[in-house]
Amino acid sequence: MTNSVPIDTREITITPVFNYINVEDIPASEREGHPVMKQIQAVEVRFAGSKLYSPVFPVDAFWKRDGHKVITYAERWPDQYRAFLEGNAQEAAGSPLELLRSYGISDSQLSLCRALKVYSIEALHHLEGQNAKNLGMAGNDLKKMASAFMADRAKGSATADEVARLRAELEALKASMAIPATELTEAEIEQAIATSDKDYEALTADELKNLIKDKTGSLPRGNPSHSWLVNAVKELDAA
Repeated sequence: MTNSVPIDTREITITPVFNYINVEDIPASEREGHPVMKQIQAVEVRFAGSKLYSPVFPVDAFWKRDGHKVITYAERWPDQYRAFLEGNAQEAAGSPLELLRSYGISDSQLSLCRALKVYSIEALHHLEGQNAKNLGMAGNDLKKMASAFMADRAKGSATADEVARLRAELEALKASMAIPATELTEAEIEQAIATSDKDYEALTADELKNLIKDKTGSLPRGNPSHSWLVNAVKELDAA
């Protein structure tokens, strides 16, 4: 498959979105006796899998210190900041989620990932803890798809024809990596999760039992109802 640039797994689940925001100019407000607003450059920091937490910082704010040098948020993500200044689309790092089509990802699962700020296969692959659980019932399958994609890419065993096809596909999907300018509301996120969960309610009893086996190591005993199996999968995902 195509050669890829090494990705910092500590950063791949974090997506910066640079923009202009209006904030109050406190000294000017005190002088004028009424609120005075000014426009500044800022970055919204989105964390893959997080429903609501997306802090916003001025681009020249302190991020960390490197020796005697202060590193700002603009310097933390220079390529994305440059794209913002030049008026170009800000794109997420990594491989487009649409490349998981051949691994079985559905439209509702794609929408779920984007709703939860998971913009690339690499971000999905490295998602852990509560942020991974926020994917709901789809989480286990999505993680498997991402792992399979990463394993296949690591093998580097694709034919020349497939390499050419993937290059063309990646170019065609480049626009899909543009980061949404605004996030969904909490209600919209919950709706995306519910829509994805409905896919699992359509599974057969045997398929649900196998999901439970994947999570617990054993099949449920007896002949439980379909609704019981669906709820069991939901509870295991929430655990």
